[in-house]
Parts: sequence; C-alpha cells; structure tokens
Amino acid sequence: MRIACFVESYNFKFKQEKEALEIFKKTAEDLGHSFTTLGDEILHYIDKFDSVFIRATTDPLFTSYVVSRLAEEMGKKVIDDSESIRVCSNKVALYYRLKKNSIPIPKTIPFFGDFENLESYANKLGFPLVVKAPNSRFSLYVEKANNYDELVKITKRFMRRSKALILQEYMPTAFDWRVGVLEGESIYACKYFMTQRWMEGEGQHRRKKGLGKSKSRKSRKLTKKAQKNSRKGCKKRWKWTLRSRYKRS
Repeated sequence: MRIACFVESYNFKFKQEKEALEIFKKTAEDLGHSFTTLGDEILHYIDKFDSVFIRATTDPLFTSYVVSRLAEEMGKKVIDDSESIRVCSNKVALYYRLKKNSIPIPKTIPFFGDFENLESYANKLGFPLVVKAPNSRFSLYVEKANNYDELVKITKRFMRRSKALILQEYMPTAFDWRVGVLEGESIYACKYFMTQRWMEGEGQHRRKKGLGKSKSRKSRKLTKKAQKNSRKGCKKRWKWTLRSRYKRS
C-alpha cells in the first residue's frame, strides 16, 4: 500500500515530531508499505496513493480538512476522516454526539447566549465550573469560573468569537484519557499526562495569554492563510484533474 502522510512545517521543528514520523515510516515499511511525507503539495498527488494519514492539526478551516475531503472523494482510506474532524473540532457537536450514544460525560450544558438562564445553569453545575469555546485546542479558550461574576465576564468575552459555548462541571484531574478508534472499534485507551513544566506554569501561561487580543489576531491571520492555501490548492487540483480527463477523452 502506498501511504501519503500529510504534514505541516511544525512537524519538523520539534525532535519528538520528527522521531514520530520516523517511527511511522519504519513501521509502514516493515509491513511492506511505502510511506511518503508531503505538505500542501499533497493536494496534487493524492490520486497516486492508496491511503492518506494526516499528521497535522485537524480543523474544518485548515488544509488538513481539505486533504481529508479530497482523499475521501477519490475513494482513498483516510485517517482522520472528515466527519471525525468536523465533530471533534466542535465541542458542542461532540457533546450532542456523545449524548446521543449514551456515553457518560461530566455534567454539561450548551450555552447559546441566553444570559437570562445563565444563573440557573450555574446552579445546576455548581462552582467552580468550566467554560469552553467550541472550536478551541491546547486549552485555549477554556477557563474556570469560580463564581457568578467571573462566569458572566468569561461567557461575554467568549461569546464575541462564538455563538455557542459549553458550560461544564469542574472535575480536576492530573491526566486525560486518550482513546483510539478505528472503523468504529476502540483499539486502545491510554492516560495522557501533562509534563510538570506544563502543570506548573507553561500551560497556565498559554491559556491566559491565548485569550488576549494579540493571540486572537494571530489566530485569525493563520485561519485566513489556511483558507487561502486550501482554496488555492483546490483550484490547482481540480484544474489538474480536468486536464487529465480531457487528455484521456
């Protein structure tokens, strides 16, 4: 099987990322498959591979989503698939998916800006509680409200960037659970521990600074750049496809 691995520039900035790519490549080759890493140019070469493995931040606004959708349209096997990206990148959508499938989760209330009900929601969850923006990652736009005044301030600030939020009971823990699912079957579950450095300051610093105006401008800039690259890649891809079909006909 010919496997294409979609990566981004940050995959080569950190030692751990480069080591992970080397492990993926060696494992694939040991099993008799080829493993090729590609950046945005993958949009032009998807049809030359049997499957696509996405080793990049997944978001419906990022190039990774375009890669996933194109690969699916061409009948390729893809990890992560586009539906998983859409659902898992939106905490509100994920909440309804988990609820529909009766999967136990912390007490959660979606909030759509109905501030007249905010106090009753808080009473149901109790303080402290956690406020989450739906499209966030790396603990950005995730804050703990210790009282009602803090809750109002946080929700008003978050509502400037989203029409929906998640209010959730606070459940302190030293680790996350990571569950791997393939073809509808869970294949592993592991504890994901944060480093001591993160717990003692780096994570708190990032969460706090990530809510500032400068970070918001940076995020918007990166999003616009990703959208532009995605559109550009799609146009080139479809032009190339049309030329190929014309030549064959």
